[in-house]
Amino acid sequence: MGISTSNNDCDKNNYLDTLISIETQQTKLLQTKAYLLERELAKTNSLINNSNQKNKTFYKILKNNKLKSISNKHFLILSSMILVFLSGNLIDVDSFVLDSYGITPMTSKFVIENLRGDTIDTMKSWRLLSEDSLNVNLLNGDMLTEEQHSAVTKVIMSTESIQLDDFILNKGQLGSESTYYLGWAGAMSEAKKTNTVYSIPANYTITQSSNGEGDIMINFSNLIDVDGFSGYTRSVLSDGEILKAHITIYDVENLEPSELATILRHEFGHALGLGHSSDPEDLMAPAILTDFPYISECNVDAMTILYDGNESNKVVCEK
Repeated sequence: MGISTSNNDCDKNNYLDTLISIETQQTKLLQTKAYLLERELAKTNSLINNSNQKNKTFYKILKNNKLKSISNKHFLILSSMILVFLSGNLIDVDSFVLDSYGITPMTSKFVIENLRGDTIDTMKSWRLLSEDSLNVNLLNGDMLTEEQHSAVTKVIMSTESIQLDDFILNKGQLGSESTYYLGWAGAMSEAKKTNTVYSIPANYTITQSSNGEGDIMINFSNLIDVDGFSGYTRSVLSDGEILKAHITIYDVENLEPSELATILRHEFGHALGLGHSSDPEDLMAPAILTDFPYISECNVDAMTILYDGNESNKVVCEK
């Protein structure tokens, strides 16, 4: 009886530690968003003030050039044209790019190609026996800190899940909840409960070798991608099935463990077969902006649809 109580206490402590870690990550994300909104507001106000100042300057030019006789109607038309021109300064694409403020959002590139080289714009699946494992090789894994390595392992092997209120996520009514998974082992085990045409890979082994062994190769790099991507996944096919997946995570030395976990969680979803999501608040969106970068029930449903032989390039979430 004493041993059972000790195990229960240990499980509770682990669960509480997980919740505290998640809360800390969400606080950092919310602080970042608040900072960006503040900077965006300041920039917009500055542009408006500049536009107003330019309007005043133009009006003074009209007066100095003795155009006082211009009719009110003509002046309004001319002013409207000027405002349209100046408003172009307000529609500034850079103002919506987080990198303008020194903070780069995590973005992903995903490519599926046949062995002969042509690319495919759809999702594809692994074809494994029911109890087969996918071997995951951590290339350059020795460059990770202990905390980063732990985060990587949890993304792949964790079976933990949390309940989040749909109302907070703008995905349902107050009081309704959805399950989010911290690791792909847990998410795919849940998906595996549904009978599908192809066996869903829910078992993984992690190795660290430079010889190229493994089904999913994760390359950790301190290089910065020239196109600004945080992660890149390339899956190789033969006869419609995934044979191998290559993941690259960039600028690892500057990633917090939670940031590394978020981008790897996204890229590992690609390696298992998922494409990008059209929902900007989803983990699998091309730019990861969600406050809750975990594996959703929708991601699990997408996996069951994919491994049931429906290789579409789009999956619609019910919530």
